[in-house]
Amino acid sequence: MGLLSMHSVGAFTKMTALALTLALTSSNSANAADKFAEICSGTETLQVGTQPPKKLPYTLTFSADLTTKSYCYDVCDPDQAYAISDSSSQPIKLSDFDDDDRQTGGQRRLITFDRRSKILTDFWVLNAGGLGTVVKNATATCRASAFHQPAPLPNLERH
Repeated sequence: MGLLSMHSVGAFTKMTALALTLALTSSNSANAADKFAEICSGTETLQVGTQPPKKLPYTLTFSADLTTKSYCYDVCDPDQAYAISDSSSQPIKLSDFDDDDRQTGGQRRLITFDRRSKILTDFWVLNAGGLGTVVKNATATCRASAFHQPAPLPNLERH
């Protein structure tokens, strides 16, 4: 009976260790999946006022941390970090705001990133006063890049 008890305790200890290892590995994988970086390239259509639209090359490099709900551009200097508008949507809404304040020019911005298709869209409208309305509409294909941690956001700026 004593031998059976020791065997059961040993098996229980091994199973507990295995379960703990799997739980920690899953937790680390989930955390890693919440942090990613992409370099995106494609084309944008840019129109200023009544001028004809122009097709231009478009590139954007960003890092996103879904846990802190923040993202940043390029190497992530503190002035390039912003709050993610909706980190749980599909596609992720990096930026989604409409500032219709004519005193500050007024602008709308929607940047989305689809993690499945690796497609980024960037739509931006800015009231540029005497120049008229500036409209930018870009679509880009992305690939993995080096991750840079976004700086902490003391006041959760939007962009």
